[in-house]
Amino acid sequence: MDCEEVVKKLYFYLDHEILTEEERREFEEHLEKCRQCCQKFQFEQQLWRLIRENGLMESIPDTFLNRIENVIARF
Repeated sequence: MDCEEVVKKLYFYLDHEILTEEERREFEEHLEKCRQCCQKFQFEQQLWRLIRENGLMESIPDTFLNRIENVIARF
């Protein structure tokens, strides 16, 4: 699995959805070898944990979503 594929499957992995056992294994092996993908994964994992712990707002302002997208785009 390459970096592009890991990024595409990142949210599926975090949600425990869709990925086969083989895809999960390949995903995890890639994270062990690729520092950049591992850092991106850790950032997203932390963000998702914070959202789950604090709940979701009923309406998320577009400016906040834009800021998140800008941070993610830097990776």
